[in-house]
Amino acid sequence: MKLIFTDYIASLKEEKELDSLIEDILREYDFEIVFSPKKGVRQYGVDIYAVGTDWKDGIKKLFLITVKQGNLDRKNWENGPQALQPSLQNITTVFVRNNILPAHKNLPIKILVAHNGENDSAIQQNFVGFADLNPNYEFDIWQLETLVSLVQEKLINENVFSDKAKRALRKIVINVSNPDYDFADYIFLLAEIVNQIEFKKSSKKQNLKQLRKINLINTIVISYCEYENDLRLGLKLSEITSLQMWKIINENGNVSDVDYFNEFFKTLITRHDLLHKYLNKILPICYIKDGLSKHSHDSVTYSLAVYEHLGLIALSGLEFLQFAELYSTKSPEIATMLINYAKECVNGIIGVFNNNVIVFSPRADDQIIEINLCFLLLFKFEKNDDIKTLLLEFNEGIARAKMFSNVAPSFNNSIDEIYELDIDINKRKKHDYKSSCLLLILTEWALVINDAEVYQNFFELKNRLFKDIDLILWFPDNETEKNLYTECAYPNTGYSLSNIELLDSFEDFKQITLTEYVNNCEEANYYFIKENLWIIGLIASRHYRTYIFPYYWRSLIINQSASQSVRI
Repeated sequence: MKLIFTDYIASLKEEKELDSLIEDILREYDFEIVFSPKKGVRQYGVDIYAVGTDWKDGIKKLFLITVKQGNLDRKNWENGPQALQPSLQNITTVFVRNNILPAHKNLPIKILVAHNGENDSAIQQNFVGFADLNPNYEFDIWQLETLVSLVQEKLINENVFSDKAKRALRKIVINVSNPDYDFADYIFLLAEIVNQIEFKKSSKKQNLKQLRKINLINTIVISYCEYENDLRLGLKLSEITSLQMWKIINENGNVSDVDYFNEFFKTLITRHDLLHKYLNKILPICYIKDGLSKHSHDSVTYSLAVYEHLGLIALSGLEFLQFAELYSTKSPEIATMLINYAKECVNGIIGVFNNNVIVFSPRADDQIIEINLCFLLLFKFEKNDDIKTLLLEFNEGIARAKMFSNVAPSFNNSIDEIYELDIDINKRKKHDYKSSCLLLILTEWALVINDAEVYQNFFELKNRLFKDIDLILWFPDNETEKNLYTECAYPNTGYSLSNIELLDSFEDFKQITLTEYVNNCEEANYYFIKENLWIIGLIASRHYRTYIFPYYWRSLIINQSASQSVRI
């Protein structure tokens, strides 16, 4: 395990990654982090300003920490972006004189250099010489080996891991090279950590340590996914972690506790950074004709790949909008930047639709999850005309596939069955598709954009080609949330309305749907919806394949007779 931690810490190159790890170590020693790095603010050599008891001698001190990347050698003592001597000079001659808070004026000062590489013997001599010239301060260096030891001792503590948990971590690192890895070992490891959490007031410090441990392991495994150049797998892992962290603090009533929520938010920030890396790679491909067909040797594999990336891109845009809402009053500039990121995702999904016509013949009923994510994002940017165009394209694509090949979305959502039907023409000709949520939800989106023409097209499609298909809609109940964050909550919880009839009148169908929404919406009481953290449910649906709650689109339908909108 030491080798895993060494590889991970040595690989930290992104802005603030190493700083964040050092802050977590200090928190485990009960340090107060007075301030940490701020972009665009001159800090005169100090990256982390912290106060706490030095565990080496038991004396309370002011720690002024400068953080550097990689090895320290003669080349970067005086020159280069990682130059050490100018940072130390700034700390001793400028920062100490002008920036120490009054409450800390009488504390002894320890100037600490932290870096994730090795010390060259030549720079060690320079460092000792500088310390001798500044006898009023204590100096120390944390190099790679020091950081690894501190992580093992304070953040991870291998002694409390079972042998099975240690093996699980090793297996995770090995298996991330497999693009189909299901992270069963990671889920087992999370369970080991969660079992050590007891939500009592006296246990808060220990509980936060366990949550930091989860965040650390999450970032370690993501770094290995990045090394394997599989950001998609890293996003899959981050979904598991985000949902598990939410489940922990939500079920124990600690969402409103700032310390607990910050650990959950840290998980989202890690995911946020990964989303940017993923989008930088995938968005250019969205504008290439059949660009997502690479490595797909058949239509089913191609369809599955298109829908997976559609879901990830749309969910990314929705997550940016969720963050924008959270930052809207605190930092309008950041909120605007996040909205612009979401706009790039909107353009990306439109590019996918324009360049991958196979998307309009969905093969699995639960691919409505990805379609819903796309439509929700488009709707938030008032792209109703685009939604209308796409609905008509879906109508035509589904009709063509059914008429000429008897291909339709499989209600069983069995990938094996979909492949069998694709290969065996005779089996496909006789196949009974039985039921569909997808067709009904596409029809209800006509209500959301208030378009009678689109509704009429789906009404005719149902009566012409899908007469024997049972239109179904699944709803969550008060038991669903217990399953939502760790598994597919459908069909083991909730209930389904079946034999739903499309009415001749668009307005009549809309009023019936609205009435049902107003009187039948258990999910509106879920904490993440009441507190406007709506993204949680969407992450859970994409990852564990639970159908998206009807609340998400039905709340957008305009009740024209009442001249009001029932919205999130």
